Amino acid sequence: MINRRSLIASGAAALAAPAVLRSAAAQAKPLTIAFPSDLSSWDAMNAGTSVTQSLYKCVFDTCLDIDTNARLIPSLGSFQWTDNNNQVLELTLRDDAKFHNGDPVTAEDVHFSFFTRLKADDTLAVAGNFGKIVEAIETPAKNKVIFKFASKYVTAPQRLASVGYVMPRAYYEKVGGLDGFLKAPVGAGPYKLVDYQRDSRIVLEAFDGYWRGAPKIRNVTIQIVKDPTTRIAAIQSGQVDFAHNLPVREVARLGAMANLTGNLHSISNVVMIHMVNKGPFQDPNLRLAMHHAINKEALSKAFFNGQAEPLYMWGGKGSASNDPNFVFPFDPNLAKSLLAKSGYSTSNPAKIEFTTFNGTFPNDFDIARTLVQMWKQVGIEANLSVMEFTKYGELSRNDKLEAPILYNWFNPTDDPESYSGSILDPKKRFSVWKSDDISEKLDPLLAETVYEKRVAGYREFDKWAVQKGYAFPVLQGVATVVYSKRVGYVPYRTGLVAPWTWTLSA
Repeated sequence: MINRRSLIASGAAALAAPAVLRSAAAQAKPLTIAFPSDLSSWDAMNAGTSVTQSLYKCVFDTCLDIDTNARLIPSLGSFQWTDNNNQVLELTLRDDAKFHNGDPVTAEDVHFSFFTRLKADDTLAVAGNFGKIVEAIETPAKNKVIFKFASKYVTAPQRLASVGYVMPRAYYEKVGGLDGFLKAPVGAGPYKLVDYQRDSRIVLEAFDGYWRGAPKIRNVTIQIVKDPTTRIAAIQSGQVDFAHNLPVREVARLGAMANLTGNLHSISNVVMIHMVNKGPFQDPNLRLAMHHAINKEALSKAFFNGQAEPLYMWGGKGSASNDPNFVFPFDPNLAKSLLAKSGYSTSNPAKIEFTTFNGTFPNDFDIARTLVQMWKQVGIEANLSVMEFTKYGELSRNDKLEAPILYNWFNPTDDPESYSGSILDPKKRFSVWKSDDISEKLDPLLAETVYEKRVAGYREFDKWAVQKGYAFPVLQGVATVVYSKRVGYVPYRTGLVAPWTWTLSA
């Protein structure tokens, strides 16, 4: 565990080690961030989790991008559909984008990232978005890429914005493949990686050749601090300038201090429960009883000062796919009645396993403990265990999760396909619940090109899936951050932590 002493020591080491970092530090005071989770590896093709997207985006850049309001915008390239069936997408690359080693970003790099590598290894996280569905990628010019999909892929641009990182083909091959690349990662993002110590720190330096212009904050040290109590101590003591994913009550308390600012803002993430189609959870009475026993209003008030919207569908208020008239009620008596049909009661409880993270997103462990108590009151005895975020990714990709898990689902575009279209699609590795009745309803929506019809279809699909108990939306996500008043923080609706967009005063 990182404590106050190790924070001081590691910060000093980061400043003392590389000469290039020392020279840059003389020009501007570095920014230090306390971050809750490390990434699984520096292979951008494994960038599939919500929390760590912020880390990948520091070093790598995507084909397209999402702005602060979750709108699709150009990035390394711009796009257009060249057919009427959303199967042929043309990407035009910028001519001024470079990798950190000086190589230009070209069509060959895109081909390498989304065809060569994914066809060679379908276990990579991004293969869940671009593996089997990419039939071919043509590169008629250095700045032209033509994606040809095996079927309609309406949201391909959104995927190219969220996980469409471009890897440097020539450099990757020069260093001998993945092992060599992981020793010295190179991307086209706003920062170069200077130093990395797993589960300890990430040291970054501004990339002067970045096509958007070098970040105003020259040096960033990201301390991996998994324990939220230690993150609180770090920001309060001034050992870090920015702390991510803190309990709401601490945001209010710390934000009242003269030198700190607390920020709470709604984001497109969803606090949810992934269900598994295994063991006792194959019983629909148990699944629905678990959901009816959850008092979402109480959770919001207890852990988010009432600022986290209780959810009954994946999209909250203002989302196009939301039906404001649909409610999945908190009803303990109905939960008990459902359990009774399967032979359970408070005196003969259903015994289940339940999993959570601890410190990966705000109040995750405390919410999970409260859920356990809510379930106990209706006749469900849940044994709560904690899982590392990286372990979850490994198990979920290989369909080895054996129990429901409290999760913070990342939706970078607020599009319904990135909610239930990914959470429940049994053909995608992001799906935890898998059953044969889903594809019949979901597949037509994945191919629907008329936006209004697609959104209306998702609205009905989401209600059906919730009523089946295949996954539980619980609360709209809330970003909970505290930072020094010298930090010019820029909030993203997706919850992205983007230091390359911030400023830092002396």
